[in-house]
Amino acid sequence: MFSGEVARHRPVLVNGIPGHMSWRPDGNPLSVIAFTVAEERIIAIHIVIDPVKLAAIHLPDPV
Repeated sequence: MFSGEVARHRPVLVNGIPGHMSWRPDGNPLSVIAFTVAEERIIAIHIVIDPVKLAAIHLPDPV
């Protein structure tokens, strides 16, 4: 996740949850960070970097 190969990143909704997405220079997903929010506070942070799991999530294209 911190390999320095991020080409693009931006805030996104991941399955309706606020998060942050980053892509490799070739356009493939690098990581997703999703925040579970309750009562205006972040109560959980979910980080996905596994390429197989990333492929199973409906993700936006890099812009």
